[in-house]
Order: sequence, then C-alpha cells, then structure tokens
Amino acid sequence: MQSIFLALKRRFFVERRDSSEVQTSNDLMHKKGQTIVLVDEEESQLPETMEQAELVNCSEMTKIYYPSRNDPEAVEIYYSDMDCLAPGAFLSSTVMNFYIRHLQQRTSSTGGGQCDYHFFNTYFYKKLKEAVSNKKGDRGTFFIKFRRWWRGVNIFQKAYVILPIHEDLHWSLVIICIPDKHDKSGPIILHLDSLGLHFSRSIIDKVKSFLIEEWNHLSQGTAPPDDLPISDQIWNNLPRRIDEEIITVPQQKNDYDCGIFVLYFMERFIEDAPERLERENLAMTRNPMSEKVSTRLVQSGNHFHRKKLLSG
Repeated sequence: MQSIFLALKRRFFVERRDSSEVQTSNDLMHKKGQTIVLVDEEESQLPETMEQAELVNCSEMTKIYYPSRNDPEAVEIYYSDMDCLAPGAFLSSTVMNFYIRHLQQRTSSTGGGQCDYHFFNTYFYKKLKEAVSNKKGDRGTFFIKFRRWWRGVNIFQKAYVILPIHEDLHWSLVIICIPDKHDKSGPIILHLDSLGLHFSRSIIDKVKSFLIEEWNHLSQGTAPPDDLPISDQIWNNLPRRIDEEIITVPQQKNDYDCGIFVLYFMERFIEDAPERLERENLAMTRNPMSEKVSTRLVQSGNHFHRKKLLSG
C-alpha cells in the first residue's frame, strides 16, 4: 500500500516541464479543479517537509494524467482518489488502473521486464462478459466493436495477457499465458483469487470464449498469422487446446485487501515469470507458490504496509 501511496504522491509534485501544461506551486495551493499533467520520471527531489506541506494543501479536485495527457491510455486521477489507500479501504478501479499502468510502463521501459505483456484495465472484463454472452447471431457483430479494446495487438503473439477481474465487490486476477512452439501447448489460463470468492469455472469459461472468438477472427485467412509462437498444429485446433489452472495463492485475512493482493500478484509474476511459460513451470506453482508468495508478502511489509493484516 505504501508504494502505491508514494507513487501517487510523487506524481502530484513533479517539477514543471512546460509552463503551458503545469501550473506553478502557488497556483496549486490556491486553485480548485486544476489539471496537472505528468510525465513518468524519477521521483521529485522536493524536501520531505515541503512535500508534506503541499500535500495537505492539495485540492480534492486536483487532477493528474498518468503517464501523460498525450498518452491515449492515460489514467485520470483526482487527489480525492487517494482516499481509498486508507487502512481498511477497498482499492478503487482508478487506483488499480494507475498501478497497472505503472507496471506496464516498467515492463516496456529499458531494462524492464524481459517478457512481452499485454495489460487490460479493470473495465475490460465487464465488456468481455457482454461480448461472450451475446446471442450467437449477434456475437460476431458485437465482437467487432469489442476488438477496439486491443486494436493493433495480436493477443496470441504476447507471452502474457494480464486481466484483472472485478465482480461482487471483489478483485481477482487472470493471466493468459502463451507458451512457445517447442512446448507443444496451447494457451493456459491462470486464475488467482486471494479470497476464493470468485467462481473460477465461470470466469475461465468466459475468458476461453474470448480467446476462441479472437481465434475465429484471426483464422479467417488461409494461413495462420505471421510470427505466432504457437505451432500450426496447436493453432489449427486451438479451441480444444486451451488449458487452465487455478493457482493456489495466499488468502487474505479480511474482506478488503483483495485489490492489494491482485496488484502484488501481478508485480511478483512479472518479476519471476520466465520469458514464456512452459508446462513444467506450472507444476512448480501448484504447491510451493502459496508458501513462497506468503513469505514474500509478510517479508515485504514495507512494500504494501500489510504485515500486521497478514499476520492477523
């Protein structure tokens, strides 16, 4: 939790780079409803006492765009959105999307994650459910519009697709893994739930339907798309070669930490995942993962300030 709070706080106080985009610090302390435009850069060098003083004087309507106003996937954040970082509060979609975008920036930056990821935001799953639940006759038409969510991206070329799930006031996580050709495996859908509240079968079936619909769309040509990491044999029979795995993960000790757990699982997966998942990697996660991640969650109390909550 602390890392999210600090990341947000620092981005409310970046140095001015363009006077046409960012107001002066004096304006920040007196004007309401102002917009602050950010760039993703190293943390500000403002003295801590100055940061604290300006933080108190921030208007609840102060707004930032992360990573920048010009980014088509920028997350719009109001200062008041940080209220959900208080102890015992549920993380909002805005804050979840901010940190997901932060992780996306890290994986795409120089020296970042070694894997090829695609991140969906927290609003995607609702649209996915609408797309796959449409009547068969209307599904194709709806799916054409739905594909705007990943325009220009071939999902099956990615190593991992990160998909946060929000249902019934609870967060869980789906990770779609695309193994390499030599593994002779189709896509693998992982579901991680720190409360066991979501019905994994229903979620996995919807994600599987999404993959099959996208496969149908891409298979309309006479040949498989170029540069697929999937072998032709697997690709031609892909609807029958999608596997799934419900991953055993640490369980939260309350009813409000689910968002924190999802972000933590994302971050640790990005740090630890191989370039492309292989089936033998799954065997390693079935039993040891719970103990491994539990230890890290407890040992990283400074990371999310959740050590006391995790220990009961």
